[in-house]
Amino acid sequence: MTSIPVSRVDVQNYEPFLVDGKPFGEVHWLRQGSSGAGLLLTGLWTHEPSTFPYTFPADETFHLLEGKVCIKIDGMEPVNLVPGDIVSFRKGQVSTWTILERLKKFFVISG
Repeated sequence: MTSIPVSRVDVQNYEPFLVDGKPFGEVHWLRQGSSGAGLLLTGLWTHEPSTFPYTFPADETFHLLEGKVCIKIDGMEPVNLVPGDIVSFRKGQVSTWTILERLKKFFVISG
């Protein structure tokens, strides 16, 4: 019998989130797979202030829980996000993130 994944926004057990084998913030996974076809990832992600390029590898929707971030999508106006904002990006969008204050988001990645 499998259990239903339950977590809390104030959870403390994070692990390094690795991109090409290098730490890229920290993640607390809620789900890493779909019951059907396609990709489904959900969890909490944190990152300290910094600036970096990022191409969305899949569709991503997230709810910003803490911090401030400015996300510039190539060819579009910057998106400035604060706690409480919910935003959605399409697979393949090329962006530059500027995290101004330690960020925590609840994310859903699908594709």
